Amino acid sequence: MGAVNTPLYDLIEVTGINANQTYTLGMGNLLGFVDTATYTDGDPDNTATEIAELNDIDGGNSGTLSIDGVDYDIQLYAPAGVGNDVTIVADQGTFNLGGDGGTSQIVMMMATPTGGGAARYFFAVDDGVGDLTNISSIQTRGVDWDPAGNDVMINLDQDNNLTVCFTSGTLIETPDGPRPVEAIEVGDLVTTLDRGAMPVVWRHARRYEGLGEADAAHLRPVRVRRGSLQAGVPHRDLFLSPHHRVMVDSPIAQRMFGQAELLIPAFKLSKLPGISNCDKLGAVTYHHLFLGSHAVVFAHGAPVETFLPEPQALNQLPSRPRRALERLMTGPITPARALLESGPLLQEFLRRHKKNDKPLLRTRPEPIPRQAGLTLVARDGQRIA
Repeated sequence: MGAVNTPLYDLIEVTGINANQTYTLGMGNLLGFVDTATYTDGDPDNTATEIAELNDIDGGNSGTLSIDGVDYDIQLYAPAGVGNDVTIVADQGTFNLGGDGGTSQIVMMMATPTGGGAARYFFAVDDGVGDLTNISSIQTRGVDWDPAGNDVMINLDQDNNLTVCFTSGTLIETPDGPRPVEAIEVGDLVTTLDRGAMPVVWRHARRYEGLGEADAAHLRPVRVRRGSLQAGVPHRDLFLSPHHRVMVDSPIAQRMFGQAELLIPAFKLSKLPGISNCDKLGAVTYHHLFLGSHAVVFAHGAPVETFLPEPQALNQLPSRPRRALERLMTGPITPARALLESGPLLQEFLRRHKKNDKPLLRTRPEPIPRQAGLTLVARDGQRIA
C-alpha cells in the first residue's frame, strides 16, 4: 500500500547531523520546527494516514519528503544502539531517546531536494514520546549512519504539541555579528538599516505560559519561513509576535503609495505564501528592544522594527517596565517607515503581491544611510499624508 502524501508532523530542523553534537537556539544550530511535511513511499506497513516506518532513498521502498511544494530524497540515521541515546530538554523535562534502525524513539534525516539544492536536516520524535514544548537543547551521541535495510521503524503521523521556543534565539545583527535576542542587554549595539550601529536603551521580555485557543488571536506567533520575503531572506524561519511589523520594499507599494518601503504587521502578511500563524500553542517568550527612536533592525537577515512606544503597545506592558520606558521618552516617537496596518488598500496590496507572485523585498536589505523625513501612510490604508 504505502504512504501517499501522508502528513508527517513535528520535524525539528537543525543545521546538520553530527555525532556528539549539542544543538541550542543560542548556538544557532537549532532552527525551529516544520509541521507541514508529507511523506510518500511504497512500504506496505504505511498508509495514506499512518506512518509506522520511514525508508530512505537507498532502500527498496524509497521514501520521499515534501515540504511547501519541494520534494526531497532522504537519508536516515538512528542512535547507534545502547548508550547512544539522543537527549532532548524541553518544558516537560529531560528525555533520553534511544533505539536503532529496527525500532527507534527518534530518527535523524538529511533531506536533499530532488531537483538539486542545499540539503536540510531534521530530527523526528516517535509519537509515543508525547508533547515536547519549548525544546531548548538536543544532544547526540553515537550515530548509526547506515541503518540495516535503510529504514527505521518509528510512528510519526500524530501531531504532538512539539515546539522550539519561538522568539528566544532569534538572531539580531550587531556590529560583532548575529547574537540571540535574549543575550542583548541595555548598552549593547545593534545594526540598524538607517543609522548603522545604535545602542539598546531599554529591553523587556515577557513569557506567556499555557496558551490556549482563546489566546491565539493576539499571542499566537507568526512564522516567516526562510526565503519567504526574498531569496535567502530570512535565512532561517523567523518567529514574531503577530503585531510585530516587517519592512517590505516593493514596486507594487511604490505604484500604490508613492513609496516602496512600508512596515506591515506580521499577521497581516499571513495571507501570502511562506508566512503563517503558528498552530502550535504552549509557551512563548517575546523580547522587545528600544533604541531611543524607532528603527529597522535585522532578525535572521530580515528587516523588522524595534519597539514602537505608541499608546496601545505601552498599555500592554507591565507597569514597571512601562514606567522605565516612559522616563526615556522625550515626546512622541516617529515611525521609521510608513505604517500600513489595515483597510482596503492593504488588502489590495496583498492581493496584487499574491497574484503576481512577487517577493516582498526587491533586494537583500543592507544598512545604508537614508535621508530623514518620511511620508506616513494612514493606518486605515485610506490615504497618504
